[in-house]
Amino acid sequence: MKTIVKALIIVMVAVLSSCISDEVGPAGPMGPQGNDGPKGDSGFVFEFEQINFTGPEYEVFLPFPDDFESLSSDVALVYLLWDVVEVDGVDTEIWRQIPQTIITNEGMLQYNFDFSIADVRLFMDAEFDLALLGAIDTDDWVARVVIVPGDFWSSARLTSGDIQYNDLEEMLGLPELTVPNSVIKRRQ
Repeated sequence: MKTIVKALIIVMVAVLSSCISDEVGPAGPMGPQGNDGPKGDSGFVFEFEQINFTGPEYEVFLPFPDDFESLSSDVALVYLLWDVVEVDGVDTEIWRQIPQTIITNEGMLQYNFDFSIADVRLFMDAEFDLALLGAIDTDDWVARVVIVPGDFWSSARLTSGDIQYNDLEEMLGLPELTVPNSVIKRRQ
């Protein structure tokens, strides 16, 4: 029986290896010219300051401006201002994309969000009672909500699940926003 199995494996390997070739066939005809990609102003960013997560829900709704029309195909990305550090004498903002999970003395804590065509809901989730948290975890957050049009999102440029805010700002041609001077140092 072992001999038959070995023989079958050898035959299968021989058949499959005969299908592999290093040769490349002739190039096909040139396809039609595609549409140009977005030239900036293809995304929208909204900044929200002084966000406080308060109990018992520990959630905050961030409504889109009345003059903004969101489409059901749009995608929202949310970034929290985590820190401002000095780099070469210049204050540099550190933005973290959420969901963001941190480990506290009490257990794991997660900042998360969901969105609709009208708003973004930020919320906290933890393995422990959120009432145990201090102001460093709940108060005075700054958030940037980036609305990415669905056609841009589906392009090959946005394939990563973790997109740095500065990269997204450049890709979408987002305006440069300023952050208030008083930023709370957050947990690392």
